[in-house]
Amino acid sequence: MLSVILAGGVGERFWPQSRRQKPKQLINLTGGGTMISLTVDRVRWVSEPEEIFVVTIDNQREAIVAELGGVLPAENVIGEPVGRNTAPCIGVAALLIKQRFGDVPFMVLPADHLVEGRDKYEAAVRVGTDYVDSHDCLLTFGITPSRPETGYGYIRAGERLSRVGETDIFEAHSFHEKPSQTQAQQYLDQGCFFWNSGMFCWRAGSLLNAISRHEPELYHVLTDIEARMGTEPLEAVLKSTYPLCPSISIDYAVMEKADNVVVLRSDFYWNDVGSWESIREVYPGDAHGNVLVGEHLLVDSTDNTIFSPDRSVGMIGLSGVVVVDGGDSILVCARDEVQRVREIVDILRIKRKDELL
Repeated sequence: MLSVILAGGVGERFWPQSRRQKPKQLINLTGGGTMISLTVDRVRWVSEPEEIFVVTIDNQREAIVAELGGVLPAENVIGEPVGRNTAPCIGVAALLIKQRFGDVPFMVLPADHLVEGRDKYEAAVRVGTDYVDSHDCLLTFGITPSRPETGYGYIRAGERLSRVGETDIFEAHSFHEKPSQTQAQQYLDQGCFFWNSGMFCWRAGSLLNAISRHEPELYHVLTDIEARMGTEPLEAVLKSTYPLCPSISIDYAVMEKADNVVVLRSDFYWNDVGSWESIREVYPGDAHGNVLVGEHLLVDSTDNTIFSPDRSVGMIGLSGVVVVDGGDSILVCARDEVQRVREIVDILRIKRKDELL
């Protein structure tokens, strides 16, 4: 089973732990290892090392290769000369897979999500792979919601197309952005909405055909890359051509436009670990609702999150606060404001505080 791991993000919402040279995927956020090492370990449930590809940014490639420690061939770690969002890098991966393996199915998944439940995960992947191998479609893995979550996008399922064992595949009726609390509750009550996991499965040809129909500007660049791939080193081809790609996500480029998108209902545990609030799902809380990573002293404090593995924090009389130790900087914010951490990063960028980025 071929798998492509997307590892090009910076993870600005995890500042001050996440930095340009050590982004989210290279941080041990869960206590079990770096996010990318956990992802590669999981992918190895269904893929051989030579079948795993990682796409990242050039300036992170060396660190990614070092972190993976020879688990997969170094040439399978592809560096983008510039960031162009997910559609271009997935398109390049499709070209590479088509060249090496033919028009075969492959998985696409982020490097920084947390998935648990090996049996359910393997079953979902096998069913999804078999389906796309025999259908011209674009398959996305939808997660069965467990709560009215406002931090995720949703997919509304339409007609059921297939059932294998307990695994269903539906027509993807529509995509929905992050909802309000009221909308999220309605989605949960209706029972036909899934969390959009950002994990996909398709044949290389099906994806490239969809890009040609729905994002012709990108497809034009990809055809140039494909024509040169067999005669020039891939690194050189990407350096001269890749910056011409439009910067666009795979959802906006293809998934929300194509009429052959299907969604596989997935019941394995999934967490996109998208903000410091997500840490509260990973670590157990104390009797007062505090989630503490590291040794800390709290007095009359409830429902706080402290991520400081190496230095102790003292807290008195606070509630609903997040504290994160970044070594040379500290984040303190209200729990319901963690999505605004990027604003700090933006200010640091404007002030050219590169040493803190």
